[in-house]
Amino acid sequence: MNPRFGRDSGPPPPLGPHAQPSVTQAYIPYGYSHYLSSIGYPLSYQTAWSIPAMYAGPSQTAIPLQPNGANNVFARTPTSQPASGGTMPAAQMINSTGGAGCEPGYNYFFQPEHTKIHVFKTATPPWQLPAHTAIEFHACHVPVTTKLQDILKGFGATGRSARKNKCYEITQGGNGRWYKGLCFSADDKDMMKKAIQDIGWDASRTGRPGQKPVVCLWLTKDG
Repeated sequence: MNPRFGRDSGPPPPLGPHAQPSVTQAYIPYGYSHYLSSIGYPLSYQTAWSIPAMYAGPSQTAIPLQPNGANNVFARTPTSQPASGGTMPAAQMINSTGGAGCEPGYNYFFQPEHTKIHVFKTATPPWQLPAHTAIEFHACHVPVTTKLQDILKGFGATGRSARKNKCYEITQGGNGRWYKGLCFSADDKDMMKKAIQDIGWDASRTGRPGQKPVVCLWLTKDG
């Protein structure tokens, strides 16, 4: 993952000078090329593959690669926070340099078990929409140890009134309609402390044929 500070047995990064064009075109996710052009590669990629630095700006200050200044050879300048659309703050991990992702020189320790969650983006409750309505949604892998309060916070249900910050689980019927299921409110402090695996949102929710469906949610907030 990080060629300067850790193991990296994989291929060069997308769009790198040694990358295969066909592989680059096949594996760049939607919107990723725009993301790269707006913030550039992490500095470790830039130095390893001689990609020009794109972080520097007229008002940016160089920040050490590691918080304690150890083993610094290069400096890294912060970037502006990537846009998350305002509906999913948890879409980005912002580090102390102001950039996206882990601290420079660090890898992320992933949880061993995740569940699949789809969060619907609609102003109208899904169960009030006509049958077969196409609805945009966030699709995420979420650690099963995540607390309900972090689900609400991570998906933007952070209004002033805890009573109006709610998370609904919804299920799809065979008639193309959605139905309201469990509802969790941010003012229920005991419930907010529960891990999502304790309410059935666990690794078994894969959505694969013959297995349990993915977790589908709709959230509201005050203001």
